[in-house]
Amino acid sequence: MGSYMDENIIGEDDIPTYAASLLVPNVQEMVRKNPLEVPQRYIRTQEDVAKINCILSPEIPTIDLSSLLGGCRDELEKLHEACQDWGFFQVVNHGMPRQVMRAMNEVTAQFFDLPLEEKNKLSMPSDDIQGYGHAYVVSEDQKLDWSDALILIIYPNHFRRLKYWPTSPEHF
Repeated sequence: MGSYMDENIIGEDDIPTYAASLLVPNVQEMVRKNPLEVPQRYIRTQEDVAKINCILSPEIPTIDLSSLLGGCRDELEKLHEACQDWGFFQVVNHGMPRQVMRAMNEVTAQFFDLPLEEKNKLSMPSDDIQGYGHAYVVSEDQKLDWSDALILIIYPNHFRRLKYWPTSPEHF
């Protein structure tokens, strides 16, 4: 690893920890073993779906980064609402070259195509949200999303834990 990254990372003691998360089975492996079975804790009732739909609008918020950086107050308000109501958003007009985005998608697809043993080398510890697995699983009764995740914190740099990255940052 180059010195640039090393200089920008503070010791692991300075990185925040999170509420302990319970271990849950890998969704890709469950599908490989029995593609026709979905465990009950992943199935949401009509009532669950109605509650979610009540909270969320039908579209993921889209933020125009060029407008935001240009000082557009309406875009700033959209960003505020997206963070407050959704917790995430899609960014457009960010200036990222298509080839970089394509390469990132390829590396991500390659990671999720790895055997489980390889992906588990980057497993998320129970007190963190970085790594491979599921975060915020706090109860055996909790409804879970039908997905596996690789969560990597990018900024601020000192929160970045490169040991959970499937490849070097230059390739990801």
